[in-house]
Amino acid sequence: MREVIDKIMEARSVAVFPHVNEDSDALASCFAFAAVLRKMGKKATVYVSGKVESKLNFIGTDYVSYRSGTEYDHDLCVCLDCGDLGRITERAEMFDKIGNSVNIDHHMTNTRFADVNYVDGTAAATGEILFDLFEKMGVELDNDIARYLYTAITSDTGCYKYSNTTPKTMRTAAKLLEYDFDHAEVTRRLFDCESLNSIKLRAEIMSGIRLFEDGKISLVSTDEKLGEKYGIQKEDIPNLVDIPRRVEGCEIAVCIKRVDGGFRANFRSNGGADVAKVAMQFGGGGHVRASGATIYSDDAEGTEKAVIAACKKALEETV
Repeated sequence: MREVIDKIMEARSVAVFPHVNEDSDALASCFAFAAVLRKMGKKATVYVSGKVESKLNFIGTDYVSYRSGTEYDHDLCVCLDCGDLGRITERAEMFDKIGNSVNIDHHMTNTRFADVNYVDGTAAATGEILFDLFEKMGVELDNDIARYLYTAITSDTGCYKYSNTTPKTMRTAAKLLEYDFDHAEVTRRLFDCESLNSIKLRAEIMSGIRLFEDGKISLVSTDEKLGEKYGIQKEDIPNLVDIPRRVEGCEIAVCIKRVDGGFRANFRSNGGADVAKVAMQFGGGGHVRASGATIYSDDAEGTEKAVIAACKKALEETV
């Protein structure tokens, strides 16, 4: 972490990148990081890869949608919650041109792609790592920064119900709650607030749940164009893998979504199966119990069979 701090202290202007298809941990962590840099008198800009899910607007909208040729004057690039260089997509152009980078992440499959890397696979969220980083830097948090970090941690722990929640995670959250922000509203916006059309889309997905291996594998498949039926932009399609995850007896939940160029597969483990290994077989990665991969293929049936076979193998390897 000392090397990370040194890079930050030496920087004048910083480009901050969350991963593509930004989630709450990635986006809120970036806002917290940028806010801290500005408190230190430095310049900081958060760059996203495209349209951000509108549901996340409550966190903040102080970002720039990157386009090739975007003008900038940064001497450091910081990637947050990015498991590999491919997760910053077209922003890799800026990453390469800046030529000075830091990578902070909590995915154990992180490829350590930056000049300086700090990866803690035991942390529940990148926001948890940043809390420790800011403490070591002697940064005094404010209400907004605390809200960002609390949002990041609460999101990636499923409101503290996932197995990645540790005593340290809870102590960190407790310290953040000492600041003045509406934590109940944060939780409501993260977990209890959806458009009617989004709920209808979920209902259709629920009706198509299929089970394999005596119900140990629960799978749904969809197309990102399904959102058009309900008037939902593709970036606003809700997280669907948690739908099959709720089925009793399910040990591995899978959502396969057709996207441009192939399929996006998301995996969740309810038991001891390591779905990070499953995702890695398809060029992806993540955590033992939560991972994903993009599969470049036009063969829907073949992709599904390959995914189910990989999940079956993971179940057989479960201790």
